[in-house]
Amino acid sequence: MEELLISGGEGLRHPWAAGLIFVFTFIMISVRRMRLLPIGRPSAAMLGAVLMVLCGVMPPQEAYAMVNWDTICLLLGMMIIAEHLRSAGLFQHFTRTVSRVDSPFGLLMALSVLSAISSAILVNDTVCVVMTPLVLEICRHKRLNPFPYLIVLVTSANIGSALTLTGNPQNMIVGSLSGLNYLKFIAIMAVPVIAAMVINSLLAWLYYRNHLQLAAPTNSDHKDNGSTSESSEDMEKTRSLRIGLTGLGLACLGFATGFSMAFSALAGAVIVITVHRKDPADLLARVEWSLLLFFASLFVVIGGLQTSGLARVLTESPLQMVAGNIASQVWIFSGVTLVGSNILSNVPYVLLASQSVPSLGNPELFWSILAYVSTIAGNMTLFSSVANLIVAESAKDSCNISFWGYARFGIPTTLLSIAVGILVLLQIFATAGN
Repeated sequence: MEELLISGGEGLRHPWAAGLIFVFTFIMISVRRMRLLPIGRPSAAMLGAVLMVLCGVMPPQEAYAMVNWDTICLLLGMMIIAEHLRSAGLFQHFTRTVSRVDSPFGLLMALSVLSAISSAILVNDTVCVVMTPLVLEICRHKRLNPFPYLIVLVTSANIGSALTLTGNPQNMIVGSLSGLNYLKFIAIMAVPVIAAMVINSLLAWLYYRNHLQLAAPTNSDHKDNGSTSESSEDMEKTRSLRIGLTGLGLACLGFATGFSMAFSALAGAVIVITVHRKDPADLLARVEWSLLLFFASLFVVIGGLQTSGLARVLTESPLQMVAGNIASQVWIFSGVTLVGSNILSNVPYVLLASQSVPSLGNPELFWSILAYVSTIAGNMTLFSSVANLIVAESAKDSCNISFWGYARFGIPTTLLSIAVGILVLLQIFATAGN
């Protein structure tokens, strides 16, 4: 690496400072609990971004320009729409319907499909935040062990979110940086995602079939505590739900027609806020502003690698590894993505890997592989995605989801889903090439 720095030194700007800040930042955001400086991932990323400017790697104006505002605005718009639908009771309505399934295994599959579809349309983290307490309530009511249902909830949410460019934060980054068509991406991902869902469901049945036992119902289980008359609160929720679905539909229409994904999402959010005709302070307070800060800061940190010249240096060796025919390149790239997504976390890794994708043989294929593998990699361990931690923390008072208890299911479903998904994607692009 030293030779590369010397030979290419003309284009480098404070490379050692940029390298040290990059390493420090990624240690801070990768280690889950840093006792020495317990400031959290968003603050750690912001610290790295500020240090890039203070150490002269880039001026403030350049740091602002490094932020991909399309990604930030897309995520903001989808957060507002999702939070509105959440408060309007969309997920409660879905889970009430699902809870009517009497078969424990049928309930498991229904939750799996619901979680996957919801995550594909909205953001997987939001789906897990809302549905975890609802799943716990269903299991308590039916006297079922909640562990299998929570595992299937989060793994299906992660898998389903791979279907669209708005299903999770890393896909939003891929969509913003690659310029992939929204509908074409869905068409490409449909078969790999369905295959992964089938694998996940079969493994869930093999692993947990002895735990899916419905306790004998009691008289209280059949009581209908709801009122037959619609209250004014119910009417307001119905109106809010219609407004939210209208905003979501408008956003999806923009995605489908090729309009700016960021402004499509913002247009949907504006419809939700404006038509609702209420002070949106509570709605905006529930937006994860810390996640937006995290994203914006990471763009600056990765941008520091670019302006310093280190991005080129760091990607030259991995690009030399991704050699041979297209199939070999895909498998090597997928393996690196799987490992990188679990070490660095999927969002930081996707930002870093995005520097090298345009120079690979078939950029559209590798963008698709990057989106799919980095997303499915989130199912591998409890710490592999934010959605996993959300479910574990939300359920900790009712169900203990340990690292190894999760990994026992997460590792095989991840490896099998990625292997089958890659084979399918290779076949899809080979057929398209012919």
